Amino acid sequence: MQNRTKYLIAGLLLGLLPLRALAMLPGDAFVAETKVADEGSETRNTALTELLATVLVRVSGNTGIAGQPAAREILAGAPSLVQQYQYRTAEEGGKLARYLWARFDQASVERMMRERNLPVWVQRPPVLLWVATEQGSRRELLNLENEPEARAEALAAARQRGMPLQLPLMDLEDQTVLTPADLWSDYQPAIRLASARYPHEMILVGRLSAGRGGQWNGAWTLIGEGGSQGFRTPARPLGDTLVLGLDQAQNLIAARFAPMMAVGGSRGTLVRFSDIHDLAAYGRLVAILERLEPVTGVALRHVQNDSFMFEFQMSGDTQDLVRALEGSGQLFAEPAPLRVVTPQPPAAGGTGAGVAPAHASQPDAELYYRLVN
Repeated sequence: MQNRTKYLIAGLLLGLLPLRALAMLPGDAFVAETKVADEGSETRNTALTELLATVLVRVSGNTGIAGQPAAREILAGAPSLVQQYQYRTAEEGGKLARYLWARFDQASVERMMRERNLPVWVQRPPVLLWVATEQGSRRELLNLENEPEARAEALAAARQRGMPLQLPLMDLEDQTVLTPADLWSDYQPAIRLASARYPHEMILVGRLSAGRGGQWNGAWTLIGEGGSQGFRTPARPLGDTLVLGLDQAQNLIAARFAPMMAVGGSRGTLVRFSDIHDLAAYGRLVAILERLEPVTGVALRHVQNDSFMFEFQMSGDTQDLVRALEGSGQLFAEPAPLRVVTPQPPAAGGTGAGVAPAHASQPDAELYYRLVN
């Protein structure tokens, strides 16, 4: 009865408030900033290359794109792709720090990416973030307005990855419709109802447990129309925990929605990597894949639990890829998993039982590897 009353009140209040702006606005994807030592041309050109690499990651949704040969051709021309740049200074720790800000030409960058068959991810699903904390026996909804440093880090991380992030108002309506227990138990009817007033396509729910020294362990659920997927982040300070959760969520979203690189219109080789339990492991894997000699293109295709599926385009054949993967010293080849075949009733007029095609929870890979920890 209490839940029904709570939902009725929420329904009456929907739509009666101004919404917070999304963290990323159109055009922001082509803006980046970094700290520099001086304003010399050599320092500036090096920094512009780094900034453009950040833009390519953001635009493609692929964290390993800067290592692609086709992307390196674009990065080599970074200074010529800048529409405008400027310096600023800020006091940090009693000293002045210098930053270089740059905006790159969106039309030129996108054209060059498409000409080289690099993915350009235009339609980004807006993400709504709910977080609950647990400290001792007390659970609370986290209002990031009360944690300005962590809030700023979360918004910066969303901009860095090109995620349109919506933060809830955490006003009386939110607190009436949604409780910490709803988030902690992953009670999705209440989560979806509370989310209905905000523009979103995906919902990211974080459950943060307090550890020692201001560290927070994160258990996350990414909710979409097709279901939900969970993952964990290791103990970190609050801001870092939020950044890790947003970054991993964007990896999962990109694996589902980001366009794939296509070389010559043919499908590449699918390889599944397991034991990718956190973002540190994911970063290690991407670094390994970037260094593989026969690879001309790689893109994330699918994520499920600790398994990440990548598609490879190569200058050689599959055996060249096998030798490169095993030569890394950090990947262990595994046999393909057994597939479950579901018997089906015989077709009308048939004499025997039919057999349906095997249904896998993710696309079939040609090669399987485990990341050695």
